[in-house]
Amino acid sequence: MESQQQQEESPVGACCLRRPPTCPPWLQAAIADIEQRVRALAVDEAPPTEHSFADRAESYYQQRPQLLALLADLHHRYVCLAQRYAHAISLLHSSSANNNDDIDTKQHASSDDDCCSSDADSSLSFQVIQSQLQQPPPPGISSSSTTTTTTTDADIDLVLAELVLAWVRRDVLADEAERRAAEAARRIELQGSLVEVLESERLVLLGENARLGLRASAAEDGAAAAQAELGYARRRAADLARLVVKLREDHRVCALGRRIEALQAHVYGLELRNRECYDAMAAWDAERKAAAAEIQRLRADNARLLAAAADSGRKRPPGKGKGAAGWGWWARVRMAAEWTPCAPPAATTVRKVGEQMKGGKDVGGNASYSYGGCFCV
Repeated sequence: MESQQQQEESPVGACCLRRPPTCPPWLQAAIADIEQRVRALAVDEAPPTEHSFADRAESYYQQRPQLLALLADLHHRYVCLAQRYAHAISLLHSSSANNNDDIDTKQHASSDDDCCSSDADSSLSFQVIQSQLQQPPPPGISSSSTTTTTTTDADIDLVLAELVLAWVRRDVLADEAERRAAEAARRIELQGSLVEVLESERLVLLGENARLGLRASAAEDGAAAAQAELGYARRRAADLARLVVKLREDHRVCALGRRIEALQAHVYGLELRNRECYDAMAAWDAERKAAAAEIQRLRADNARLLAAAADSGRKRPPGKGKGAAGWGWWARVRMAAEWTPCAPPAATTVRKVGEQMKGGKDVGGNASYSYGGCFCV
C-alpha cells in the first residue's frame, strides 16, 4: 500500500494513473516506453549536501543526456500526434457530408453517455423532432406538402449533423487543449527539474572552483616558499663553495710557504757551505802562497849555500884536509838538499809540512818519520 501511495504521489505514478483504460496496443507500448524512461530518470529528492561529487557528476553526464533525449522524444511524439489529429480532422470533414446517419447514431450513443446538459437537451429535441416527422400527415395535406416536409427534414438533418460535428470538434479541441496543458505542465516540470539540476551543478562547480582556487593559492604559496628555500640553499652552497676554495687556497699557500721555507733553509745551507768552501779555498790559497814563498826562500838559500860552498871550495888549497874537509862540505850540501822540499801537491801536504818535518803523525793517526824533503836540482 505504501509503495502504491508513493507511486501515486510521484509524477511517474500520476502518469500511470492518467493512462486511459482502453488504448490501442501501439499507444500502450509508447506510454509504457515513456514511463520506463521516466522511472529510469526518477530519483529521490534529497538535500544538496547529501550528494557527493560522483553522484553530481553522474547526474550531469548520464541523467542529463537521458532527460534531454526524453524531452526530444516527447516533442517528436507530440508532433506526430498533432499530425494525426490534423489528418483525422480532415477525414472527419470529408466524411461528414456523406455519413449523416452514422453521425446521428454516434450522436445518440454519445448523448446516452454524456452528462452535460447541452448534450441531453440536443438529444431530446432531436428525438422530439424525429417523432414529429415520423407521424403520418393529416388527410387534408397533399403530396407537394409532403415533399416540402421531406426537404425540410433533410435540412434539419444537415443542421443537426453540423451541430454534432461542432460538438465533436469542440470536445476534440477541449481534449487537445487539456492534453496540451498537461504536456506543457509536464514539460514545465521537467524543465524546472532540469533547471534545478543545472543550478545544483552550477553551485557544485562554484564550490569546486573555490576549492581549486584555494588549492591554487596554497600551491602558489608553497611554490614561493620552495623558491625562497631554493634561493637560500643556493646562497649557502655558494658560500660553502667559496669557503672550500679559500681552504684549498690556504692549504696551497701553506704548502708553498713550507716549500719556500725549506728552499730558504736549503739556500742558507748552500750559502754556508759556499762560504765555508770559499774560506777554505782562501785559506788554502794563502797557505799555497806561503808555501810557495817558503819554497822560493829555501831555493834561494840553497842556491846561496851552493854558491858559498863553491866559493869556499875554490878558495881552499888542493890536497889540504881533503878527506875530512870534503866530507864535511858534502854533508852540508846534502843536509841543505834534504831540507829543500818540492811544491806540495795538495793543501793537506802544505798544512802538514811542519808535522812531517818534525816527524809527527800522518792523517790516519800513524806515526810517520820524515827523512827530509826531496832534492831539487
